[in-house]
Amino acid sequence: MPRLSALTPDTAVGVSRDLLADLVSRHGSIGDMVATMAHSPAVLGGYLQLSQAMGRAELDRRISERISVALQVQQGCRLCLDAHVDAARTLGVDEDEIERARACCIRGARPPPAGAVPGRMDPEGTRHATVRHP
Repeated sequence: MPRLSALTPDTAVGVSRDLLADLVSRHGSIGDMVATMAHSPAVLGGYLQLSQAMGRAELDRRISERISVALQVQQGCRLCLDAHVDAARTLGVDEDEIERARACCIRGARPPPAGAVPGRMDPEGTRHATVRHP
């Protein structure tokens, strides 16, 4: 059970209500992560500004969407995950790359072997990151 409930434009107040109403009017629905951020207008506003900045970034959208898929697997928001998978497909990301993103892997990388120590090199010289799967 989450400590903070997801808010809606009807239950949020002030700036958060306005931001959520705008998001719902443009996207039809919002995920729990964003709806929960509405408890703090500063957090929600900051997240939305970051999202806008990422839209203007030099990072290729195909890469950005794969990163977003990996993040949403970790966050556990099915609505957001589906939206980012759909966006990746629309941009021409193939199913193999989407599945790699779901597994939090990137092209050319491989999952760490059983018993790998995060951040340490294995005998083959591959550094492994900490990846938590839901």
